[in-house]
Amino acid sequence: MKKTTILCMLLLLLPFAGSVNATLIDRGSGLIYDDVLDVTWLQDASYAMTSGATPYARLSWLDAISWVDGLQYQDSVRGVVWDDWRLPTTINDPASLGYDTAGMSSELAYMYYINLGYAPNYSHNRFDPAPESSNYNPFVNLAYRGYWSGTLSDFSDQAWYLHFHFGSQEINSIWDEQRIWAVRDGDVLAETEQQANVNVPEPSVLLLMMTGLLAIVGRRKSMFKL
Repeated sequence: MKKTTILCMLLLLLPFAGSVNATLIDRGSGLIYDDVLDVTWLQDASYAMTSGATPYARLSWLDAISWVDGLQYQDSVRGVVWDDWRLPTTINDPASLGYDTAGMSSELAYMYYINLGYAPNYSHNRFDPAPESSNYNPFVNLAYRGYWSGTLSDFSDQAWYLHFHFGSQEINSIWDEQRIWAVRDGDVLAETEQQANVNVPEPSVLLLMMTGLLAIVGRRKSMFKL
């Protein structure tokens, strides 16, 4: 809940940050980092289907929450299993409804309008994947369907979603099925580097260890001389 609140505050503050140049960075192993929102997306926008969780890539909101909570993703580049996934966040406010071309009301709207550069009410063949992006688009299996947000509306049986065919942000019954795009907080590269630094002993610790080892070797040599 705390992380979600921080993300909502970040989305609200973005309009006052001046010109924001979003960068999507491919961290390898199917992980894409957004350096403005400080979140990491799965490169596969239909991973629930390609991983075999559902044959149609769509789940009810409750099933989507359950799936993303239990998701364990193997990062073969860093040798880590990431298990702290969630659904994208939306600011629960009537102003979030419709076409937020500024991308400030949700992580999905920011992805659609800012990162990918899609236009509102984009018209294309409904049986094709999502349209080609005008910006750098490292993602795969991005569909024209609606994608669930992890945010409930004021009604406990309705949740937010963004439709990637129109760019429209709406609320829908949690019993209906939408697609699922997993995201997590932070940068996998920075986190693994930080953890590696924590695991490296301080120089003073290394010095003590070496001194102790030399003392043990010295004692053994003295014993053999006797």
